[in-house]
Amino acid sequence: MTKQEFKGLTKRDFTDAEYDAIETVYTFHPAISETEGKQQIASLYDTFGFRIIADMLPTAIKAKEYEEQIARKKHELEELQEKYRELRYPIGA
Repeated sequence: MTKQEFKGLTKRDFTDAEYDAIETVYTFHPAISETEGKQQIASLYDTFGFRIIADMLPTAIKAKEYEEQIARKKHELEELQEKYRELRYPIGA
């Protein structure tokens, strides 16, 4: 979601730093829906202000870290599977 999109959805003003946190919560917090997330985050912000975003931010950051770890492990698994295939079915054998 762009800053302009969020500005159109919310009634409150926000700073650039606040938007960075809002974007992190919107993107990574596990309670924010993948389909209704824009409306959810705007509603939370309008209802509770930045305080709710600040409270949700540590969870969103942890979720982001887990997603990155999962992506790295999937990549490692794919590399191992490829090495195993190469070992099992050597080229020219």
